[in-house]
Amino acid sequence: MKQFKLRALVLSALCWLGLAVIVALPSTSRAQTNQTADLVWHDARDLSLEGKGWSDTKNFYDRLPARAEGLVTSSVWGLSQHSAGMCVRFTTDATAITARWKLRSSSLAMPHMPATGVSGVDLYVKTKSGWRWVATGRPLQQSEEKLLISGLTPGQREFALYLPLYNGVEEVKVGVPAQAAISAMPARGPKQKPIVFYGTSILQGGCASRPGTAYPSILGRKLDWPTINLGFSGSARCEPELAGVMAELDPAVYVLDPLANMTAELVAERMENFVQILRRAHPQTPIVLVENARYPNDEFLANKRAKISQQNQRLREIYERLVRAGDKRLFYLRAQNFLGEDGEATVDGTHPNDVGFLRMAKAIEPTLKRALRQAR
Repeated sequence: MKQFKLRALVLSALCWLGLAVIVALPSTSRAQTNQTADLVWHDARDLSLEGKGWSDTKNFYDRLPARAEGLVTSSVWGLSQHSAGMCVRFTTDATAITARWKLRSSSLAMPHMPATGVSGVDLYVKTKSGWRWVATGRPLQQSEEKLLISGLTPGQREFALYLPLYNGVEEVKVGVPAQAAISAMPARGPKQKPIVFYGTSILQGGCASRPGTAYPSILGRKLDWPTINLGFSGSARCEPELAGVMAELDPAVYVLDPLANMTAELVAERMENFVQILRRAHPQTPIVLVENARYPNDEFLANKRAKISQQNQRLREIYERLVRAGDKRLFYLRAQNFLGEDGEATVDGTHPNDVGFLRMAKAIEPTLKRALRQAR
């Protein structure tokens, strides 16, 4: 009997606890609703979007023009619907910033890359000493809303909100308190044409932990220069059709980094023609050719080391041939020390982690600065 009474008391307590939780839920929900209600939402389309090369896209946040569908490979076309490299630039005096974004795919992460990099957003602020990270929006669902930062000291600041690397977005909005002012940043001047990067999954941003740590984005902040990320995971094979589409752009510099997706034979077959298509459209635009990097374990894998050496040898031969033919705006970037010597710069022996991307940006920066000095 005593045991029965004890059980009854326990069940009664649990019921009261459950009721308390149920009663409390509407209060929490109302608080969240009130917080959202105090925000004014601004569509990213009405702010400044950098990293988009064409205006005539099928979907607003696509990376290639609509006419490229059926022209480029199906893999490149599908990946072009990812928003890699795009960032929303704005100024605001808000003390809190919230982001709302709707993803095109419900697949938020990959086994070797977190949801923050694949599908998240990344907020940076410009300071007197350069760009600094502020906050990251971690997605838990396909349509997400996150308070990125609150408690900011009063003052007008310039921000950049980077969009997902391996997912597309259908909608992006920035929310600030109703009393805050927010405005689009003015377009860059004609002396700051974008740097156009073309390459593989590494260039697209695999496997950065956050959108802002893909190496083209790091370089964009270091140089305070607009960039366009045309990285296509596993699909950078220098097709002439894609070169023709890229030739429509008018960049300050082209950076070509596709070798990780190509064999030495494919480099010899396609790379020179790819460069020549760009060069015919832009006789004075600097073009940087980037070697395939040495990977952390290639010293133990003779076949892998030989493959990379052959790829780079073919690329060097093309570079030297084009320079002898009179191309004075062609740059060659050796990649032997891109990832360092300690073996700690990748997630899987190939794709850089954030340490690897920082090292890559540091290695590429001097050559890119020289190319920009020649840009017109």
